[in-house]
Amino acid sequence: MYYVIDRIKEKFLRFYRKKVFLSRIKSNQKDTKIIGSGILVNASNVKIGKNVTIYPNVMFWGDGEIIIGDNVDIGKDTIIFSKKRVIIGNNVSIAAQCYIIDSNHGTKKDILIKNQPLEYDENGIVIGNDVWIAAGCKIIKGAQINDGAVIGAMSLVNSEIKNNSIAVGIPAKVIKERE
Repeated sequence: MYYVIDRIKEKFLRFYRKKVFLSRIKSNQKDTKIIGSGILVNASNVKIGKNVTIYPNVMFWGDGEIIIGDNVDIGKDTIIFSKKRVIIGNNVSIAAQCYIIDSNHGTKKDILIKNQPLEYDENGIVIGNDVWIAAGCKIIKGAQINDGAVIGAMSLVNSEIKNNSIAVGIPAKVIKERE
């Protein structure tokens, strides 16, 4: 009996969370797939394209733009924070536990650390089309990942990665081109 009640409750919560999530973003709702639960939207300007899959515990955060193209997969436990702008192109795969954050905390000595304003670039972060970001990557202020690039697991990107490059490491460096 308890099992049946729990199953009904879980189905209702999954439906409810998806409705709440989709009501807070601009999306083609019938094409957006929510896998599991725990999606958090604490962002004021999120736009999601067609055929986007969002896995459990993804967070959208910040008061900047978050623009996600078509045919994008966003892996479990990923955080996307935007102070200015994060743009993710079409046909992008973002694996689990990635951080995409377009700003840094200030470090001026005449202001208490807890009162420091966020620093960001006007361009924000741009991730091109046909990009794969492997598990555990950090994409931070100053990053631009161009079309066709692959970012190896656990890498930190804080600069430009050229078209069709494979980059790995901390900070990410190009090791070869896609064949």
